[in-house]
Amino acid sequence: MPKWEWDKRLETGIEEIDDQHRELFSRIDKLELAMYSGKGAAELKQLVEFLLSYVDEHFNAEERIMLDAGYPGFAKHAHQHNEFRMFFNDLMSSCKDRGPDSYLAINVDKKLRAWWENHILKMDMDFVPSVKKG
Repeated sequence: MPKWEWDKRLETGIEEIDDQHRELFSRIDKLELAMYSGKGAAELKQLVEFLLSYVDEHFNAEERIMLDAGYPGFAKHAHQHNEFRMFFNDLMSSCKDRGPDSYLAINVDKKLRAWWENHILKMDMDFVPSVKKG
């Protein structure tokens, strides 16, 4: 998989959100690099620990910004956040039940990349005009 790098097409122009997204990209890329060196399981554990606080912090920030801007698509966006929370809870259960092994690391890496890139490019970009207008 190519390095998962931040680029201009992912920028919302909302500094708080972009900074959080950049940090997330960096952490997920660390998982990929760790997998190549046989340390994916250990890095997965660190990523899960990071996501424990990141998910709530980031989603709460986005939801606050959308509500403050009066974004009409708030309910749909918040629903997608809740779907990710369910995925993350399943991930934590898998790590707890069988441990953060290399196979789980590969699966998580693929799913996180796909979900976040889609979420940022579609869902997040949809609320940007409402925020910029306000």
